[in-house]
Amino acid sequence: MEYLISSQVKYRSDDGAMWPVRDEDSVIILTITMNRLLAYLLERRGQVVTRDELLNNVWDSHGLRSSNHTLNKYISEIRKHLVSSGIKEECVTTVPRIGFMFSSEVDVRGLTDKRLGQEPSTDYINTESGKALQRLAAGAKYKATFITLALMLIAASVTLIIAGIHLPTPKTEKPQDIQTYFLFDYKTCPVYTIQKNSVSLSEQKRKMFLELVESNNIDCLKGTSFLYQVSESYLYGNKGRAFISRCTAKNNKYISCLNNYWSGYESSQ
Repeated sequence: MEYLISSQVKYRSDDGAMWPVRDEDSVIILTITMNRLLAYLLERRGQVVTRDELLNNVWDSHGLRSSNHTLNKYISEIRKHLVSSGIKEECVTTVPRIGFMFSSEVDVRGLTDKRLGQEPSTDYINTESGKALQRLAAGAKYKATFITLALMLIAASVTLIIAGIHLPTPKTEKPQDIQTYFLFDYKTCPVYTIQKNSVSLSEQKRKMFLELVESNNIDCLKGTSFLYQVSESYLYGNKGRAFISRCTAKNNKYISCLNNYWSGYESSQ
């Protein structure tokens, strides 16, 4: 599969070749593992992919030893290659405590010239024994500091609902524990964050949550709960990110999550 990224760089997943559109002689050949990692993220553009999912599918399933250190190193190298090839935007976004996401804000087109992904995007994720949030976003299109959680985090834990985020993909993920804090009840659905905030900041986050769910028609459904995170800069109208994941649980296990991710400037400011 050949991709055109940000109208500036071409990338071919078949052999890991990457080159600037205006300088086809300056070809970079990614290593097999790095190529597999970039292709995996591109196929899930706009979705948050948990670290465990990446380690399992890019390294472990191919008989390779994996570690978070190695993953971070490869992500860093991919970013450098994209920048050196002429892309100024941040293509691969880090989702703290969760994983990574190929930004939906970066235009990506395949051979058929169809745009991959949309934004704000939503993802549905199926989980077996707790696949968990992340992609709180697994097969669809989603979205960060924020918790871009994926079914993984979700399934990971905690009595309330807390847990991991996984980006869309019907794969089973090993849940990871994550500390969450109750923010408020949106109608009959509890809303949790991953940061403990002051009373004043909590109120601002509550108002922002209400603005986002109401403007995007995100309803409170029976048996669901929300995992929510927003950067302080976004709260004050500056560039930042916000993430809301609505998860459904059955028998104390998360079975699906619908994720929403916003990046940029808060529109009401």
